[in-house]
Amino acid sequence: MQYTEQDRQVLHDTWMSYKAKMRVTQIEMAKKLGVSQLVFSDILRGKMPLESRFVNQFCTYIGVDPVLTLPSLRHQMGGDMPGSVTLTNKFIVDGDIKSVHYSGNQIVVEYVHNVNAS
Repeated sequence: MQYTEQDRQVLHDTWMSYKAKMRVTQIEMAKKLGVSQLVFSDILRGKMPLESRFVNQFCTYIGVDPVLTLPSLRHQMGGDMPGSVTLTNKFIVDGDIKSVHYSGNQIVVEYVHNVNAS
């Protein structure tokens, strides 16, 4: 499989987002992938070629499907991603919900948690 510069850029951007959200370092991810931090960095910066083994392991560790993530793989499968998708998140709070509101892309849930005095 020959990966494109666009694929590399998507992996780089996906990594930067994942790293910020999950607070994972390059060193930690490199260890999981069995490469040095320098090799990991060089691959994502385009100094070394993308290889299928790296792409598959990387995508598995960060929880994305390479076929849905990488443009060249989507193209091979004969499909394009839709412009947007609807997702649903559910969560449980330890108490009674008082109010829910949103601002931009943030949802704020206010709830009452009862604390028993011992």
